[in-house]
Amino acid sequence: MRRLIISLGRGGTVLIAIGLALLLVSLIPGAQTGSHSLGSSHIGSRRWSAGYSEGVLTPQQSLRFNVTANGDLNVYLLEVTSQTIRGWINETHLGSVDVSNVTYLEEFLVANPESIIWQNEIRNGKIEYEYVPTKITNTTLVLSNPSSDFINVQYEGSVTSHIAPRGKVRTLAQWTIPFGFVLATPWLIDSWRAKTRSRGSKLLTKPT
Repeated sequence: MRRLIISLGRGGTVLIAIGLALLLVSLIPGAQTGSHSLGSSHIGSRRWSAGYSEGVLTPQQSLRFNVTANGDLNVYLLEVTSQTIRGWINETHLGSVDVSNVTYLEEFLVANPESIIWQNEIRNGKIEYEYVPTKITNTTLVLSNPSSDFINVQYEGSVTSHIAPRGKVRTLAQWTIPFGFVLATPWLIDSWRAKTRSRGSKLLTKPT
């Protein structure tokens, strides 16, 4: 039984060390590999446009962006290209249509809800977001103006590359470290008791 406790304890300490190493790896800052900006632009009444588009991201990358608008603006991060959206609109509505119309975008989103990674609303303000994919995926940021007014929009974004997929590494570390402690605790307690008994024996046998 004692051998089993020792074996499990040593295995637990190894898992703790691995988990801590993974946690440190996830904390290493990434290197910015690209940046993009719309500067200052206008989005017409009930129109949509793509901010960051045609970007293929991997789990080793992250996309960080901020959007500022002087009115009501819907912001979507989609797992498709802008060509996919426009192609779907043209196939669904035969003939000549204005693919930048918000109505058609909303129809696409209703028909393809799985394509929505993240969405938010701006009410005359600014939002920021960072996205870390769990797989290789297309990524398009869509800016949609549902109002009857022209909106001034400013957008900035950047892509950062990391040593390892941060989300997966952190999750693995969060599981590995506690599991390691569970395995190592009986061994640590047994070692502490053995040292306590050894010290007690030395005190009893010490000549007066």
